[in-house]
Amino acid sequence: MITEIKEWLKYKLRRVVLESDKLTESVTKVVNPQQLKLEEKIDQLSLFGMAYWYEENFWEPPVQLALRDLCQYGDIVFDVGANFGGLTSVMSRMVGLKGIVCAFEASPRIVGKCQQNLILNGCNNVQLYHTAVYSESYQQIGIYSGKFLNDSIYNLDQSNDPAYQVNTIALDDFVAKTGLIPNLVKMDIEGAEFDAVKGMINTIKTAKPHLILETQPEDTRCLDLLRENGYIVIDLNSYREIKTPQDYPQEASLRNNLYIHSSKILNTIYQPPFNFQTISKLNPDDFEFNNYPNIELKQPFSLEKGRYLIDVNVTASGKDNDMMWEVWANDQLIFRYHAYSSLLAQSYHDWIINLERISLINIRFCFLNDTNDPTFSIDGATIVKITNFDNLKPQLFI
Repeated sequence: MITEIKEWLKYKLRRVVLESDKLTESVTKVVNPQQLKLEEKIDQLSLFGMAYWYEENFWEPPVQLALRDLCQYGDIVFDVGANFGGLTSVMSRMVGLKGIVCAFEASPRIVGKCQQNLILNGCNNVQLYHTAVYSESYQQIGIYSGKFLNDSIYNLDQSNDPAYQVNTIALDDFVAKTGLIPNLVKMDIEGAEFDAVKGMINTIKTAKPHLILETQPEDTRCLDLLRENGYIVIDLNSYREIKTPQDYPQEASLRNNLYIHSSKILNTIYQPPFNFQTISKLNPDDFEFNNYPNIELKQPFSLEKGRYLIDVNVTASGKDNDMMWEVWANDQLIFRYHAYSSLLAQSYHDWIINLERISLINIRFCFLNDTNDPTFSIDGATIVKITNFDNLKPQLFI
């Protein structure tokens, strides 16, 4: 009897999977994704833009590297602006069964997708909070819908009215209430980072957690406040120390900064100034079109184990396109950025990769969904080894 029940359950499960696959296929054929509203696009994605836990995760690769380096087993960490949970899941696996991840997502249209992704990825050490992290608690604040997954308390796209109203919380109040003191806080909340930092200034002064903040180079408020409180600032896309806006690459509109308090920096591997060793310089004629309009290296090159900065010199002005910039190692995708060409050329031209063995490297630029950019051109690339990480032990967790 038990055997019969098991076989029946297996049959029902197979039927569910088959019906799900048929539904996904029919939706893909019938509906043009470019004509759908963002909410409809989101609802049609089986995992809402995320991989399964056992697959590669390419969500913000330079930030991921820092999280893997700095999140220790048993840590308490906060993910402010969890979005779909791409980095929350990384933090969850790094802090392990004895660790705690507190994730905060303000957007009502995103938070449910985040929760589902965390469940699908087995993140049972994460507590998700549907609230806006802000300078003070017990307020109600408007949330404006972004064009992409970038809902914000600020009217970035000049919409008429906020789409939602949500409650706020200051992290100092959260820490006082829960007794959970973070070792690291990752924060990406679409321009509201300074408001959130002000709301955790007591925690910053007493606990001195590591901070990873998405940054607009022209907005120096977080930079100034945290440097005044003893923090050293590192651009995670270039591994350059940031003291003033002039230290960022020219024309960059978005960066991710790592803040480590000077009293803790010797306990980490992030100790500027970093040592850069130029390995190779690529010329435009080192690239070729492969299945036009996609471009890749004519001849892949070999790199030793270690951490590298790949800085590509690209010209692009197009915004009405869809691109993927990728790094492959031994025919395996290890790094990816996905956006439109001018944004990638402006803010994401410098990539940090980590190799745990000798690898054959290829670089690819791929236009998607029948889009193109006639202004796109590759003017070369520089490959630099960051020798500070030569003795870094391999990660136990992926």
